[in-house]
Amino acid sequence: MVISWYISSIIQDFKGPVRYMIPAFFFSGCIVLAVSFLRRRKRAIRHRIALTLFIAYLLVIFYTVFLCREPGSRQEISLVPFETWGYSFQMHAMFIENIIMFIPFGIFLPLLFRKFKNSYLCVLTGFICSCSIEMIQHITQTGYLQVDDVMTNTAGILIGWMVWKAGKSIIRHFGY
Repeated sequence: MVISWYISSIIQDFKGPVRYMIPAFFFSGCIVLAVSFLRRRKRAIRHRIALTLFIAYLLVIFYTVFLCREPGSRQEISLVPFETWGYSFQMHAMFIENIIMFIPFGIFLPLLFRKFKNSYLCVLTGFICSCSIEMIQHITQTGYLQVDDVMTNTAGILIGWMVWKAGKSIIRHFGY
């Protein structure tokens, strides 16, 4: 009962960002095709698709964390770990959503860029990006500066890297 409530709440909250994925995908595809054409560089089609999906994902993240809220609407700072876990199912769901939202980041970085196959470098880069998001949200007052967001985003990136690593091992094992 409780798990189904979490799942339905998370799905409901992700409906907005998912709606923006289609236009972001087409826009990203145009960018990737244009750059590929201008650079006259041959890349595998799966690399171009992955790059297109990553750029679309970044556009949706940008829109979600910066443009969905009115500037000046949020000013608080929370440096208490696990404070946003809260006492309600809704707060628990939002905590979990922050983790889920950054799993693709941890998958795409090592998939697209060789140096991020190193888990430490991938997670450190994600941590720095998450800190940057929190600082920009605080400066523009479009989001609360919360240490929990940095922790959950970084956890999502680590989970994403582990998913990439497991997928790579499975593919290597079965010879795809």
